[in-house]
Amino acid sequence: MTGENNWFETDKGQALAAEGVSLAAPWLWPLCGHNALVLQPCAQGLELPGLQCSPGYQLQRANGRFYGDVIADDDRLPLANECMALVLAVFVLETASDPAALIAECERILVPEGHLAVLLLNPFAPVRFTGVWSGMRLETAPVWSAMLRDAGLDLIRHEQLGSARLPVLRSVNFLLLRKRKSALTPLRKNAAAVALAREETSS
Repeated sequence: MTGENNWFETDKGQALAAEGVSLAAPWLWPLCGHNALVLQPCAQGLELPGLQCSPGYQLQRANGRFYGDVIADDDRLPLANECMALVLAVFVLETASDPAALIAECERILVPEGHLAVLLLNPFAPVRFTGVWSGMRLETAPVWSAMLRDAGLDLIRHEQLGSARLPVLRSVNFLLLRKRKSALTPLRKNAAAVALAREETSS
């Protein structure tokens, strides 16, 4: 099957994606848990690093949808709430028809304090100006981070990956985020309990 994101199916696209995943591997390996989902940008798929979150499920983007272990759309991943310890999203936000909807779905399927690892194209990379990334949504890491934070995911690591000498010019932004744990609603203390607590503290 051939997808519509032709650049990721070229030799250069495959090489950049593979390099990004390989360089991100040291931060992926320590993550543990039950179930991992990998979202990939093209039908060929990528060679993935070892993951301690298992079992693993894979989806590849093609013809406007995801195919693989299930068939899915950006705004509807047919998976249960809070069923994944890790979601690895490899260059799928910038190729999404609705990135915010895909982010919301990733947040929904993550367990509390589960991890979302995202690889993104860096709009400051020199290759961007050759036009090969035209048609993709290119945003800076702070813009993506803000969108992810609004969805309930907190940034815990940002790395710039690639071979360029200056980090700002490297082709890939790697973001590692953690889903916020829902806080328990504190129980209200009645007036008598508060007064008793104050007496015990002052005595």
